[in-house]
Amino acid sequence: MSLEFRCRDVGVACQKVTRAESSDELVAAVAAHAKEKHGVELNSTLIDYAVTKVRSTGD
Repeated sequence: MSLEFRCRDVGVACQKVTRAESSDELVAAVAAHAKEKHGVELNSTLIDYAVTKVRSTGD
C-alpha cells in the first residue's frame, strides 16, 4: 500500500499527485514540491494539515 497527496486537496490550483511508500518519504517529497513549484516552505502547521489530506492507495 502506498500513500498519496494531491495539491488540489489543500486548495492549491495544481494537478500534482505525489506518491510514496512511507509518510516520511511523502512529506519530504511534498515539501520539496511545495518549495520548488509554489514557493512555500512547509512549517509544522502546514505539514500537520497536509497529512490530514493523505490518502492510502490499495496497491
